[in-house]
Amino acid sequence: MMHLPTLAERPDLFDIIGLADIDRSTLDAVGVRYHVERRTTDFRELLGDPAVEAVLVLASGSHRDFALAALEAGKHLFVEKPLGFSLSETEAIARAARGSGIVVMVGYHKRFDPAYQRTREEVRRLRNLRFVDVTVLHPDEEAFRRHHALLPRRSAEEMSEQQMDRLAVRQASTPEIRPLLDATVGPDAPMAVRMALFVLLTSVIHDLNALRGILGEPAEVLAAHTWRDGMAQTSLTRFAGDVRVVINWISVPDVAHYQEQLRFISPERRVTLAFPSPYLRHAPTPLTVERMDDGALVVEQHTVSYEEAFREELHHFRESVLAGRPPAIGVDDALGDARWIEAIARVLLDSHRRVTA
Repeated sequence: MMHLPTLAERPDLFDIIGLADIDRSTLDAVGVRYHVERRTTDFRELLGDPAVEAVLVLASGSHRDFALAALEAGKHLFVEKPLGFSLSETEAIARAARGSGIVVMVGYHKRFDPAYQRTREEVRRLRNLRFVDVTVLHPDEEAFRRHHALLPRRSAEEMSEQQMDRLAVRQASTPEIRPLLDATVGPDAPMAVRMALFVLLTSVIHDLNALRGILGEPAEVLAAHTWRDGMAQTSLTRFAGDVRVVINWISVPDVAHYQEQLRFISPERRVTLAFPSPYLRHAPTPLTVERMDDGALVVEQHTVSYEEAFREELHHFRESVLAGRPPAIGVDDALGDARWIEAIARVLLDSHRRVTA
């Protein structure tokens, strides 16, 4: 939906050698659309092809087997987040990547958003950052996906909130995913905590990575709480300089308005970044700066760029491969996110046990 159109729009830069997918109908429909004749339901067939220089792992679920096989085959590697579904899984991939001479990049497209990069500059100029507030109001994503030419074409089924929640529970409970979540919270963890961890790994991770890209590493998770059976969560983390970061993620499916707001607050300035849905191509990310000027409040609205973050991300990966240099976001970033997620999840588990005791 986002990566293949970006590759295909620049045939002078990218050559799509082959596609792999376990669903044959999807594989053939996408292969015809992008004029890719080499198609397989076994990704290992592509890894043995010397014409393949780099592999993009865009599948849902665990990426461990794909990543390790690609590294063993000596292919440069782009992996969508999360690199691993647990800290131990992330560490295993990182060990294989280090010293391999292979470019390994993790897909955090928000880090390549020009407005995010301007925000990082603004925040780092603040003299006394005190508080960061992140709030994600997450609707049903179908409203932001249906205009894309998803293949093969299927009729979108209207689902109630209860049906969507049950689907998420099934995804977090598959034989593949459940043991990976157990590695962090244990096999006896209640479903609400397991769901909150699943949301951390598949959605909140973008905000964790964005914050680490600006603030550095967290010092301590002070509190965390989940409600609505894991479909809403709040955490409080301490950073260096006595800074506190609050992260709220709430599933609110019925209003088709995706909101992901990061506010950085100091006495002299307030900097607010508001990401739109990632599936709206070329939608600018508004940046707001509030300050005083001779006793008057000034609210600056910045439209930094209409450039597409997914495009910037993949072009950066290509440039890293051609130059043989580490990408801006690699395994160390993924490890930092995995450590923070594990810390939040364990506090979530302790908090849930206290509340239900």
